[in-house]
Amino acid sequence: MKKRTELSLTQKAMQALSDAVAKVVQEHQRRGRPLAVWRDGKAVWVSATEAAALRETPIPYRTKSHGPKS
Repeated sequence: MKKRTELSLTQKAMQALSDAVAKVVQEHQRRGRPLAVWRDGKAVWVSATEAAALRETPIPYRTKSHGPKS
């Protein structure tokens, strides 16, 4: 029998956030509406066609180690 690996709360939150962003981008593309994005420290509008080329790179988050303390 395979052991189930459970996601941490942080991993679940990051997955939910990624899914929500993808859904919003798809909806804006479908309707042809521009998206507000953060660039060089400023909020800017990008067209729906430009948004199609955007790919978000996830930021690696540190989580607490649950191993033995030294």
